[in-house]
Amino acid sequence: MAPLPDVIVTLGNGNLGRVAPSEDGISALIVSGVAVGGSFGLGDVLGPWFSVQDAIDAGIDEAYDTTNSVLAYRHIADFYAQAGNGTELYVAVAPLTKTLSELVDVTEAYAAKVLSDLQGRVRLLGVTRVPDGAYTPSYTDEFDDDLATAITNAKALRAAEFALHRPVQIVLEGSDFQGSASAARDLRSSATGPSANRVSVVIGQDNAVATAAGGVRAKYAAVGMALGRMAAIPVQRNIGRVKDGALPITTGGLSNGAALDTFTDANLDSLHDKGYIIVRRHAGIPGVFFNDDPTAAPITDDYASVARGRTMDKAARITRQIYLQELNDDVELDPSTGRLAISVIKSYQGSIETEVDRQMTANGEISGVTAFVDPAQNVLSTDQIDTELNIVPKGQAKAITATLQYENPAA
Repeated sequence: MAPLPDVIVTLGNGNLGRVAPSEDGISALIVSGVAVGGSFGLGDVLGPWFSVQDAIDAGIDEAYDTTNSVLAYRHIADFYAQAGNGTELYVAVAPLTKTLSELVDVTEAYAAKVLSDLQGRVRLLGVTRVPDGAYTPSYTDEFDDDLATAITNAKALRAAEFALHRPVQIVLEGSDFQGSASAARDLRSSATGPSANRVSVVIGQDNAVATAAGGVRAKYAAVGMALGRMAAIPVQRNIGRVKDGALPITTGGLSNGAALDTFTDANLDSLHDKGYIIVRRHAGIPGVFFNDDPTAAPITDDYASVARGRTMDKAARITRQIYLQELNDDVELDPSTGRLAISVIKSYQGSIETEVDRQMTANGEISGVTAFVDPAQNVLSTDQIDTELNIVPKGQAKAITATLQYENPAA
């Protein structure tokens, strides 16, 4: 029997372009503060949090910052102002007596503990610090000596994490800048720089926040904001990209507590060239922007920018994920040569190219990828298969030149 005449309505789905939050933006923040009874202790790994309300529910709100003379809430709020609700964040609160270098020391129970407890889930780590009143800094090259030690320790922490197959990008707070751009340490120098190509130093700030906070907090740097912008964008993108919009800053400044307009263009150019993340304005466009995404490494380093480091770290994670499936498996050899069979070579090359293409090329994060497996390698002698993955990254329009001139059509 035929069904009753009717109008059939079906619902489509998936056309709004909504996507699940990317794991590439999973972040952790180390902040200075005090324990909150019944909520958390110092050094506890808090989270996952998905909005600033989670921090407020845990007892970290504006009043917490004011009462304890810290900026824990500020960094978390800045993170979510950029990354948006739904971005996965973990937080650890450290005592004010802990220095920045101690917080990233691989032997201390702060940054290293967060990364270890979360077993590689964190892709981006921001480390901030507000010193206690008893702290007396000593300065070299316009920054507290502890910052130089912190960069070195962060470099070692990153190396230790990578050896455990947990690549992470680290962003440090370059607070208490002494104000002279020409005398500041050159993080880009191949001779005297730290060559820490997965570590960045932020010295830009929201000067209105700094002025309102006062005291040592006036010398803060906006790590939460920088980390949030990184978490919000795909791995290949520069945090200074103008199309992504201005930062929620009315008056930008640097971590000496001074507003941007107290620095000359030459001052800002110098700090940019030396590898610091600062804030800046663009003539003709309202708002304040990050200058770039440098790491504390020479400009000739392949990973001299956060974007290049994040892109390769993502490829490394995918490569391990794919080839881990092949570990300790049988390997077919050519019976006449004892070398790898052609089918094995094609399988190893094809599997990784397909997956990197799917997860990265198709998303516009890289331009392309090719894999190579040397057919002449002697697997019988080494029990090892060497592969080579060649990534073609996206370029970045860091400088655009345009020639304007008059033309006389009658000439």
